[in-house]
Amino acid sequence: MYKLYQMEPLIRECFLDGKTFSFPINGSSMQPLLHTNDIVTIAKIDEVKKGDIILFKRNESQYVLHRVIKIKNKLSFVGDHQTKIETGIDSSQLVAKVISYKKKGSNKSHNLNSLSYKIYKILVRFSLVRFIFSKLL
Repeated sequence: MYKLYQMEPLIRECFLDGKTFSFPINGSSMQPLLHTNDIVTIAKIDEVKKGDIILFKRNESQYVLHRVIKIKNKLSFVGDHQTKIETGIDSSQLVAKVISYKKKGSNKSHNLNSLSYKIYKILVRFSLVRFIFSKLL
């Protein structure tokens, strides 16, 4: 399986051409929305808003896909399946924004502008809901 740090130049080239980039994810931090081997489609970031799912770099080779929960001078993120908030992320660490996803084995794309997704996004903003999700899954 490829590593995102190896793919970042290709991702940035796609964005320069006005294209998007899709790849399978690995991990459980964004459950119940996203699971390992679900496919996310990312695009260049024009604006960052609370609730957006952003791909950012923790360091040179560790990429994280989490939700924005606070925007000040620095950004704060948390996975939907987590309760620990990651703070102090600089805008220079941001790579892309998730615009849609496909569940493993499905051809149906889920746009992040749908009503059901918007309701889900509101619910996961509350740490109690994230805590309940983390205990149920």
